[in-house]
Amino acid sequence: MILRNVIKISFTGTILSVLVGCSSGDSSVTATSTGEEIYVQSCAACHNGGFKGWMTGAPELGDKAIWKPLIAKGVDAMTTFSIKGVNKMPAKGGCKTCSDEQIKATVEYMVEQSK
Repeated sequence: MILRNVIKISFTGTILSVLVGCSSGDSSVTATSTGEEIYVQSCAACHNGGFKGWMTGAPELGDKAIWKPLIAKGVDAMTTFSIKGVNKMPAKGGCKTCSDEQIKATVEYMVEQSK
């Protein structure tokens, strides 16, 4: 019984950590970081697919079919969603140190990779 409760608590904690955010952290993001660098540091954990991407429903980078309707909304709309957070993605994808301009550059990078 105790083991079952420990497993439940551990599993619940794992799921919650995935749902709260995928970001691997933004500790190496600086004011001069490019969209690609920010993607690698703060976005790839979910947008490269895998378990976290599956759990959050994050569109996988490069998946043209999934990105087509998103790209049709335009970079400005996608940037606004990214800054504010959307669905299970936290504001700025969890990159607390990123400027709005850096988020836009990251969205532009992701769009280019997914056309």
